Amino acid sequence: MAIGFWKRLLYSLLLDIAGLSSAIFLTINSIFLFRFTINAHLTKLVGMSTNKIMVNYYQLIAYLELPWVHRLKLDDFPFSEHGLVHMAEVKNLFMLNTIVMVFSICMVIILYRYIAKNKKWWELISGLQNSMILVPLVVIFISLDFDHWFVLFHQAFFNNNYWIFNPVTDPIINVLTDNFFTICFVFLFGLLELYLAISFWVVKKQVN
Repeated sequence: MAIGFWKRLLYSLLLDIAGLSSAIFLTINSIFLFRFTINAHLTKLVGMSTNKIMVNYYQLIAYLELPWVHRLKLDDFPFSEHGLVHMAEVKNLFMLNTIVMVFSICMVIILYRYIAKNKKWWELISGLQNSMILVPLVVIFISLDFDHWFVLFHQAFFNNNYWIFNPVTDPIINVLTDNFFTICFVFLFGLLELYLAISFWVVKKQVN
């Protein structure tokens, strides 16, 4: 009984890690989320056109997501030394997430093959159900005080306060608005919930 519980828990964690890391990767690379937050007020604030802002954002994402891009230089947004250090730390986290995503997806494929071969799809049901319930609860809980959790997140993953950007020395923060991060948060967990729902539907279909 105990072995079966821990085995199902391990399966659930593996599926959740694969889903979460994939959702993070897709959210980072969903450029349209950033484009959606650019308005007339923002373009006036930074004195740039929407197209020019987007070009700089593409350059930022290329640095953060491509392992062979080692130097951060945007056409129109300079960085302070602390700003560059923080962005390098963010890049490391993004690279780590990509590694976790690839590894966990490979493990999920192996798991699915094992489950299909032994016809044990039922072992995935409870874990997926629990995760589907937990995700909306987490979203609601964090949404009650998003700013507080945003700060805690940075304090947990960064051992300095370089993430607190000064708009004068690190003007990129003027376009990376609170609204943008909120939209990314909702989109990320929406993707995760969709992944869990589809996985549950597939598994349930196999059980029936």
